[in-house]
Amino acid sequence: MNRTIRRLTAALCTTATAAAATLASLACLSCLALARLPAQNVLLHEVQPAGHWIELHNRSVNAVDLSTWSLHYVSRTPGMPRTYWWGFPAGTTLAPGAFVRVHWYQPVPASPAANELFTGDTPWHFLFGLGGEALSGSRGALALLRSQQSAMMNSASIIEDWVSWGEHDFPREQLAVQAGLWSAGRHTPSISANWSLARETGDVGLVAFHDEAWFLDNTPTPLQPNVTGASVLSYGAACALPGHHLLGLPHLSTTSLPLIGSTSFGLAIDATTGIYGECALLIFSAAMVPITTPSFLPPAPVGGCHESVDPTQLLALWLLPTQIVSTQVPMSLAGVPPALVGLQLHAQAVVIDLLPYGYLPYQGITNALRLTLGQ
Repeated sequence: MNRTIRRLTAALCTTATAAAATLASLACLSCLALARLPAQNVLLHEVQPAGHWIELHNRSVNAVDLSTWSLHYVSRTPGMPRTYWWGFPAGTTLAPGAFVRVHWYQPVPASPAANELFTGDTPWHFLFGLGGEALSGSRGALALLRSQQSAMMNSASIIEDWVSWGEHDFPREQLAVQAGLWSAGRHTPSISANWSLARETGDVGLVAFHDEAWFLDNTPTPLQPNVTGASVLSYGAACALPGHHLLGLPHLSTTSLPLIGSTSFGLAIDATTGIYGECALLIFSAAMVPITTPSFLPPAPVGGCHESVDPTQLLALWLLPTQIVSTQVPMSLAGVPPALVGLQLHAQAVVIDLLPYGYLPYQGITNALRLTLGQ
């Protein structure tokens, strides 16, 4: 009977390993991540009121024609119209992966540089004769709209993107909420002088609230990605139950920085034994677990551990057999598209025994890692 159980356990781990080997590249994880993203091609990417500019980014693999699109700015300046629309000029096309900077309420130069647009600073430069107003860093909202028609401006169907800063509940904000492009009752911080409000493109569609994908940046990067550096942040505490057979507290680490194109990137789970039907359940999530959230781990007879990644924002689960001393998990980043620079994933591993007579619900849990893709 025990021999049959061991064979079944080995088969389960072997099958899981084969599946993991097939999927064990972040290119596959990136597909999972992209599946969670809203159907947005062009994003509001960075805003700097002091510099009078708004940056857009086309993260798709196709060129996007902006000729019939518009930017909508909402202010709360007393005595002003407070709502303004500017239409992109005919022939404006944004190439795949490209950026464009719109200089808001600025005169049009004789020869603008490539990927630089100027709205002009007279009422005739803006739609519907309402003119314009300088961007305010203290509070405001921006929308990217797929129309220049007055009759469509109260329709959620034309909203491509939205951001509110300093305050919320601006006019038409509820349309963005209805379109699934903003979170009700939320806003980003006000924008300090000479800082910008920048977006981590990899967080779009992964964070719990839309404003959490934005951050204040004291080093604005016009016409460039906002996040380019690969990083690995360890957080949470490794834990093992009393009576475990591990070689120590299990520890999760990376073999290198998560650089797009790297074939040597991988994860390592240390202090494993590779015996007793031991396997590791590798969890990939979009976020850290919120503080005070009850643990999803089964209760232990004595003690207990708490996960650090959020199981409710799960991206993938891999079950694989452990190895003696250290379990290596190759995860080649070859073929990962550059559009995923800045994507953040959270990883953690639970070490378990698949043998039915094991008396512990699990052996231990590793620290967690926040992985930021770079290039």
